[in-house]
Amino acid sequence: MYAFKFTAKDSQDRIVTDRVEASSIEAAYDKLEKQAYRDIRVIDSQKTAVNLDNVNSRLRLRTSAYHELQLQKKSSLVVTLAMLYANNAGIWGPILVWWVIATAILGGQSVGALIPALLFVIHLLWFIWAITPTVLYHRALDARTMLRWKEVERTMHFMARWKSWFKTPISNHEIIFRLASAEAGQGRLDAALARLEPLKGDHTLEPGLYERKLASVYFVTGQFQQVAIAQQAAYKLKPNLANTVDLATTLVRRLDNTEGAALLMEEIEGAKQSDLQRVFVLYCQGLIRLKNNEAKEALDLLTLSLELSKDFGSPTMKSIVVEIQVHLALALCACQRHQDAAPLFSAARPFIEIWKDTDLLRLCDQAQAGGGMK
Repeated sequence: MYAFKFTAKDSQDRIVTDRVEASSIEAAYDKLEKQAYRDIRVIDSQKTAVNLDNVNSRLRLRTSAYHELQLQKKSSLVVTLAMLYANNAGIWGPILVWWVIATAILGGQSVGALIPALLFVIHLLWFIWAITPTVLYHRALDARTMLRWKEVERTMHFMARWKSWFKTPISNHEIIFRLASAEAGQGRLDAALARLEPLKGDHTLEPGLYERKLASVYFVTGQFQQVAIAQQAAYKLKPNLANTVDLATTLVRRLDNTEGAALLMEEIEGAKQSDLQRVFVLYCQGLIRLKNNEAKEALDLLTLSLELSKDFGSPTMKSIVVEIQVHLALALCACQRHQDAAPLFSAARPFIEIWKDTDLLRLCDQAQAGGGMK
């Protein structure tokens, strides 16, 4: 069971932001529709929803759906941490008031004033300890986006040590997957595959998870045929929306198999989607239309995908946002709207250069020069 964030209108036409408990996105929509909600938008995918069967994941229920949604939109780690600390005002606020009153009545050096001061410091230290894994993981994800693989490796090794000292929400297999990607990014593919091998037969992992992570390791090395093979395996084990879109996107974006991608996307036509999933679905549909020289249709799809992506400010979304931006710019150029495309190219280009995606850089230069996509 999961707790999915959603927004909807109730019977009195008020906008509600809350969570709904369900076993899947489809079940979440069904449950909300039976409760007479309208204009329903399920925000989470199963990957980002609260897993009610996981003790660590359930800790997120302490933060309301509304506040978590606001945090989700923030790309700045400092802002996120500030909001998290503000959410604990119910604890430190009364202590602070106690200290102010005690200081005013008894004096700052009195025992009565020192006790709340000490409690405030203890709470602050607890907060710093509690958010350390979040800070480290955020740092690792940001470094991964910018291909700073040594930093990813150092950070994940430190997280592994931190997890051995304290109980933290991040799973052991997530640490292993991230370390494997960092090794592959530094040219140590054999070491990365060896690190992943013990997880191949791990029945505690959901079906297809190992294969998806294997695909991400091959992606780092640019072996897109191997990426597609691993994604195909994940798709066969669990033919859900996420695995279908992942494979279809690789086919159209990396292997120029537009027809195969289109056939896969037909399989999920009409499926219930979260807003997060829609970002990827619309992006893939936009790529297919762009490759088929249907620039106007691609423009509409990619514009909507980029607009939805603004609700998700995590480091893991940076790469997809850049991809959407540059392909939206290509669609604009194909529609002879070069001036509108220029800011998108400018925003995306530094990332593309860091990623050394020479084919995409060529397409950008060609489109800006008026040559279109070839």
